[in-house]
Order: sequence, then structure tokens, then C-alpha cells
Amino acid sequence: MVQIFREYGYGLLFVAILAETLGLPIPSYPLVLLAAALAAELHFSLGGVLFVGVVAALMGDLTWYLIGRRRGRPILRTLCSISLNPDSCVSRTENIFSRHGLKSLLVTKFFPGLNTVVQPIAGMLRISLLRFIPFDLGGIVLWIGSAVTLGVVFRGQVEWLLEWLDALGRLGLLMVGVPFVAWVLLKWLERQRFYRRLERSRISCVDLKNLLDRGDRVTIVDLRSGLGYRPGGVKIRGSMHIPPQEFEARSKEIPPDRPIVMYCT
Repeated sequence: MVQIFREYGYGLLFVAILAETLGLPIPSYPLVLLAAALAAELHFSLGGVLFVGVVAALMGDLTWYLIGRRRGRPILRTLCSISLNPDSCVSRTENIFSRHGLKSLLVTKFFPGLNTVVQPIAGMLRISLLRFIPFDLGGIVLWIGSAVTLGVVFRGQVEWLLEWLDALGRLGLLMVGVPFVAWVLLKWLERQRFYRRLERSRISCVDLKNLLDRGDRVTIVDLRSGLGYRPGGVKIRGSMHIPPQEFEARSKEIPPDRPIVMYCT
């Protein structure tokens, strides 16, 4: 890794951060930390590392903001569909944004799965660019700045770790890579298990319409969050709206003596 940094310099850092910000599974945070820890050896300046990181991340975030502004909600669903936790990604992101608004941009960079989905929400909600940039820039500076700070503080430990991995060779790579691959595999298996359970309890739109047309007593619960639900908007007739964050407190409102159908978007 040190040799690659020597060959490509700041360009490697810029590309890695931009790629992760755009949604690719590239861990750029450790690279920033590494660049800061080895700044003297690589002939980097800490200011240069911070500047390159901020510019790259801001470019990626502005890209998602503009896409969200043009494409709206579908882009959020597309982003969440490729995450390791797609089943809760949309609702979790919307809940965070509805509670904290633009202030959520200050911390979401630190949470994998959320770091690329809040920006399109801001665009989807037509938040002005002049309001978006200061909060987004603040979050980026905190994110990149923390990696630079950790790199400086733990410079000795980082150098020792690199020497240790270099001494172990391929075994060192396996010790680092195998746990990560195992974690990704576990998340994938959890997703498949969830989908199998979901298929057993799913009802199609046509079947639900037939039940309603026949006059069957069915309780329909609209689970859309505050950002996806509008009182005067489109909804299934007779449905009751319970946002996900209120479900536990309001679950007793759901009649227990009839079939229950829940839906969201």
C-alpha cells in the first residue's frame, strides 16, 4: 500500500474518497488515516490530505444531491437496494432526516450505509444548495479531519502494524481479509433469510384489491415515514397511518381480530 501511495500520490486518495462517496465499496477512511500517519515518508502535507479529501467527498455528495433533485425518491430506493441492509435502509434514513434535518449531514459520514443516501434526500426535498453545502461541508470536514487526527496520533502504531503485515506477507492479508469477507457473507445470508420469510407472508396488490372489493374486513397499516407520507396524497382506502418510529407505541391501535396488511413505499 505504501508503494502504491508513493506511485500515485494524492490522486489515489482523491479517487478512493470520490468512489466511496459515490457508493462503491471502497474503504477510503483507513486510506486517509494511513496517508496522515505516513505523511512525512510519502512527502504529503496534512493540509494537502485534508484538502484533497474534502474536495473529493464534496464532489461526490453534490453529485448525489443533484441526482436526488432530478430523480427524487426512486434514486433513494436504488441506493438502498445495493446496501447490506436494504430492508431498513430507506426507513432508517428517512427517520434520521425527518428528526434532525440538515444537521444529520454532520454525522452520517461515519455510518456505512447512510453516507450516500442522505444527500439525495436533501435534493429530493428541494433544499436549496446554499443551505445544503454548509452542513454537508461540515460533516465532510469532521469525517476527513478525524481520520487525519487519528493518523497523526497513532502514527507509531500504524507504522508497527504495516511492518507486522509486511513481515507476515500473504498470511497478514488473509488475517485482515477473511473476517471482512465473512462479515459480508453473513449479512448476505441474513438478507436471503429475510426475503424467504417475506415471500411467505406477502400479498399482491391485486389480491388485496379483491379482498377490499368483496368487503372483507382487513386492517391496512400504512408504514410510510413522515417524508414519504402526505395526508392528502395517494394511499389505500381505509388504511391507518403509523410511522415506523411510532409503531411500538401505537401497535395497540391495530384491531387484533382481523387480517392485517402492512405496506410502505
